Amino acid sequence: MASRLRRPTALFVILSATPHGVLSNEFDPYQLNGGLVAAVAGKDFVVIASDTRLTDGGYGINSRKYLSGRLWSASSSSPQPTNTFQPSSHDDFDLGLTPLTLGWKRSPTRWGPDGSLQQTISDLSHFSSRLVCDEEFVGDGRKESVPFGFPVMVGSAGCAADCEALKRQMRLEVSALECSLRSGPMHVQSIANLLQQVLYSRRSFPFYSFCVVAGIGRDAHGDALSGYAYVYDAIGSYERVAVASSGTGRELMQPVLDRLFSEPCDGSDNSCEQVRDGVSLVEGVGRDPMAISAGEQRVGAAGGLRPPVQTTVSCSWQTAVKHVATAFQSVAEREISVGDDVVVCVMRSNGSTQTYSIPLKRH
Repeated sequence: MASRLRRPTALFVILSATPHGVLSNEFDPYQLNGGLVAAVAGKDFVVIASDTRLTDGGYGINSRKYLSGRLWSASSSSPQPTNTFQPSSHDDFDLGLTPLTLGWKRSPTRWGPDGSLQQTISDLSHFSSRLVCDEEFVGDGRKESVPFGFPVMVGSAGCAADCEALKRQMRLEVSALECSLRSGPMHVQSIANLLQQVLYSRRSFPFYSFCVVAGIGRDAHGDALSGYAYVYDAIGSYERVAVASSGTGRELMQPVLDRLFSEPCDGSDNSCEQVRDGVSLVEGVGRDPMAISAGEQRVGAAGGLRPPVQTTVSCSWQTAVKHVATAFQSVAEREISVGDDVVVCVMRSNGSTQTYSIPLKRH
């Protein structure tokens, strides 16, 4: 009788040890909370943008105004608005978007205590934040106002918890390095390299965060200020590009951006050519804007290495904002995790930073 009672117990133990039971209890620490970020580097500006939708990994929407871990400044100190900006025909422009967009508005560029970009709801938003400037003597003895301490913006998408953790660690690392080295604010190239090290150090248990970095820095010769845009994967592999996108819907966004920035810009017959180290790589619309001839790919020369792809676009910042907004609209029509609003932050070499909020489809 006892042996008969033990048989069902043994059968239950065997069934519970099958692979089916193990798979149902596997450890999954990540959740894809959506988000799409993009960056465009120009000759004297850089644009970074993100949508504001935070999902639960499916059809549920946790927030329609999420920016805390999506767009943030990696710099230890972020500039604050110091002067009232009066809109003018030079800075205000018509995006000329499709009827899907009901309107757009400029917002004050404000960073929170944790470095995140703050989105304001007020319509009375005509401010521009201008960076603190230093004075340098030029050749003839005149003083020239030169901005320093440009904010380096990071756009991160993926698991919201990992994006927040990455933001806190990056800001701590940057603050510690600036205090120990005492060399002033870190440049965009240094912060881009630091982000690579932070991501790679977690390669065994990576941050589920896909990032783009945007900032203003000196060009290869150290002469003029230029826009910098970098794109990353989850374990730190990165490269400098002219147009970058990452996150949910990247496979839809990237070809749209590539096409928009290869078309004629500003109503002219010339293509919106992409430039690498001052060398034009596009002669017309008919040529692939991402193609680089073999003769221009110098490899092996000491100090003469160039990025294998284009690093800046030659269109104006107004055109760049318009193209980015158009691309986000296109993706929002086809991707359930992208929508509500797109926040576009424009940083220019004269030290000004402006933020634009453009509505997207609200599924």
